[in-house]
Amino acid sequence: GGGGGGGGDQEHDENHRLLERERDIEFMQVENDLQFSEAVIVEREQGIREIEKSVHDVNDIFRDLAVLIGDQGNMLDDIEAGITNTAQHTDTANTELKKAAANKKKARRTMCCLATVICLVGTLVILIITKAI
Repeated sequence: GGGGGGGGDQEHDENHRLLERERDIEFMQVENDLQFSEAVIVEREQGIREIEKSVHDVNDIFRDLAVLIGDQGNMLDDIEAGITNTAQHTDTANTELKKAAANKKKARRTMCCLATVICLVGTLVILIITKAI
């Protein structure tokens, strides 16, 4: 009877060792899963940092673009003002040219009238002198 009892203890010890071995295997699997999860988390954190840096870079680019667009808007405003001023000056110049042309015509008429008067006076003087002689 004692030998049967010893076999039971041996069987019990073997079951106990198998259970410990299974627990050790499960523990190693859990530990491997944990290490894998940690590696994935680290990788994701690096990816997030890279995305964050890229977002900051894009933000800087948009700020630079906003400054450039603002500058170009100011330049366009200056160009528009210059064009408007040029158009106004051109209109003024056209008006002045028309006035100058009209004044030139008046000056010609005045010169013609003056020349005619001088000729008439000269002719009268000659006639008076020739009759007096």
